[in-house]
Amino acid sequence: MFGASFGVIFQSLEIFRKSIDIRNRNILNANNPDYAQEDPVIKSFAPYGIALETIERVRSFHFVGQRNAQLSLVSSLDEKIKNNSRVEDLFQEFTQGLGGLEYINGFFSSYQDLMKDPTNEGARSKLVNSAGSLVSYLKDRKRNLDSVSNSIDYSMRQYIDKVNTITKKLAKLNQEILTLYAQTYSRGQDYKNILDERDRLLRELSEYINIRAQEDDIGRIRVETSKGFVLVEDKFNWELSYDGANKWVFWKSKDGTQVNISNEISGGRIRGLLDSHADLQDYQNRLDQLAKKLISEVKVPVRTGTTEYYWTLNYANPTDPLEVSGSLTLQGSSTVVINYNSTDTLTDLANAINASGVGFSANVITNPDGTYTLQIISSDPSYIIEDSQGMVGTRVFQGVGIGDISVDSNLYLYLSNLDYSKADEFNDFSRSWWDHSKDIYQGLTNSIATNLNEYKRQSDIESAVLNSIEAKLQELQGVSIDKEFMEIFQLQKSYQALAKVVSALDELLQTTLNMV
Repeated sequence: MFGASFGVIFQSLEIFRKSIDIRNRNILNANNPDYAQEDPVIKSFAPYGIALETIERVRSFHFVGQRNAQLSLVSSLDEKIKNNSRVEDLFQEFTQGLGGLEYINGFFSSYQDLMKDPTNEGARSKLVNSAGSLVSYLKDRKRNLDSVSNSIDYSMRQYIDKVNTITKKLAKLNQEILTLYAQTYSRGQDYKNILDERDRLLRELSEYINIRAQEDDIGRIRVETSKGFVLVEDKFNWELSYDGANKWVFWKSKDGTQVNISNEISGGRIRGLLDSHADLQDYQNRLDQLAKKLISEVKVPVRTGTTEYYWTLNYANPTDPLEVSGSLTLQGSSTVVINYNSTDTLTDLANAINASGVGFSANVITNPDGTYTLQIISSDPSYIIEDSQGMVGTRVFQGVGIGDISVDSNLYLYLSNLDYSKADEFNDFSRSWWDHSKDIYQGLTNSIATNLNEYKRQSDIESAVLNSIEAKLQELQGVSIDKEFMEIFQLQKSYQALAKVVSALDELLQTTLNMV
């Protein structure tokens, strides 16, 4: 009789002690955002005593999934803000009010100053210097953007490694959960605190890539991207890799094949870096467009001293009409005058030059900016070329784009052979060249500012939503210290009452033994 009673009482004392430990664990983790409150479920089986039936974990896995999805979105925006802010810092317009536009204005101002006074030696030197300064500025920005791109690649590889590390840990946790579940099945299933580590890893993973997670009855998870590419299942994990040359993220299948999932990733820092690369490519393209426009358009009126001349106007198609009428005089092995009208094309003019036979040849070429113009080659730099409408000159800049743009090494020589009679016409041309260049550059800086402001606006909105979800989640699963102390107080009272019963039984047993 006494043995059975002692057994029931000691079992109850152990259950109350364990319940107090669980409540203490709740209090110790009150400020842990990844901790889910645990409640011991004690049931009475009179007259056989009490049992710790299970330990309930107060957690909404669906709510956690919503929080993680929102976290992925906010993390993506954070990454785009960070990288676009770095780009903004490269352009002085945003910090000092000066920058590329000053170099563009400086160059074209010096160009027009020279056209107004083409014999001015100082104006020639100023034009050469301002052209060099503009090229240096553009190439410096190109190098800076390349540096940002390299930094994004470095971060991407780090994030990919982080994702692979986390998925490997989650796969290992799946195994540990199964083991602990089996070990604690008959003892209230007190293993669920390991699920806090699982949830912490899921939250961390969501910062890098958008995920969907499914939980089975004992807490093991299956994790996949929001587009269905599996990352974790049972004890296995699937890895990601990064192709820096193409800016692609690959998912590796178990048979060794790789799938480009760059367009399937919709959130997380990895998405933010992919979008940052796209923004950066747009900025680089705009910078390249400006360089190509300068190479293609800007010319000076030279009539001799070089072997390469260009038609002043550019056309969208080689068959477009010239839209001007005039005459082209070629003074080579002999002199020939070629008349053209507004309905002629570049091809018509090229054919006429090639048929002249006086030491000049011509080709319709594609400019770096994609337009078409006429290239005229002189077999001798002493030969003279003149156009009645100022439609022939030589380029100030050379190259095919931002990668190799430079000032023509013979520019100062060309400026010493200016066709003064056409300075006014070229001064008029320069106004449209100036406008084109400013429009492209302002489009670049406007794009940078607009993107950054839009990302910040979106981040403010989405961060507020995330904070709201976090608050609700904390309200749902967070620990109320007042409640926990009340529960501990009740458990301690029950524990103390049982301890007194043990003391009374012990006294009764001693009395009974003494009576024998």
